[in-house]
Amino acid sequence: MANPDHLALARRYAAGERGFRLELLDLSGADLSSLDFSEAWLRDTNFSGALLCGCRFAGAPMPGTNFSGADLSGADLHGAIAAGAVFRRAILVEASLRSADLYGADLTEANLARADLSGADLSLVQAAGAVFTGAKLARAILFKANLTQADLRETNLAQAENVSSAKFDEALLPPDYQPANNPRRSRVARGFFGSKRQ
Repeated sequence: MANPDHLALARRYAAGERGFRLELLDLSGADLSSLDFSEAWLRDTNFSGALLCGCRFAGAPMPGTNFSGADLSGADLHGAIAAGAVFRRAILVEASLRSADLYGADLTEANLARADLSGADLSLVQAAGAVFTGAKLARAILFKANLTQADLRETNLAQAENVSSAKFDEALLPPDYQPANNPRRSRVARGFFGSKRQ
């Protein structure tokens, strides 16, 4: 269960106090629904099993943060920096993850039904068994994403990027969709690899 001192600190931040970070806290199992953690530094904080419905995490850096089994239904994580974060079996139904950095995040068996992942970076995510039914994936980067046994029905998967390198073993795909035929497969972070040597 959540550390009472850590919980008090989190509530102070959500009430508008600033000047401190929320990293390395134990907020597991806490009810923090509808609180505002926008731009909070949440590195390695434990939100496992927490109730976070309707919370705002817009633009928050959260590398390594643990959201396993948390309920983030309707939460706003747009622009969040969640590379390497753990969302295993989390509920993200109708959550906004627009333009979020989820590089290498663990979304195993997470429920992202009707979530907005437009423009999100899902490169190297582990999303085996995850539910994306009805999710928005326009311009989402799926470079080498593991979507084994994921449910991608009713998504706009054809508008995602780098789909050809993703793993779709036993996944449920939109009707008549073939990843290999998706023409949108070349978007990468510009300048990441530097310029070619002559």
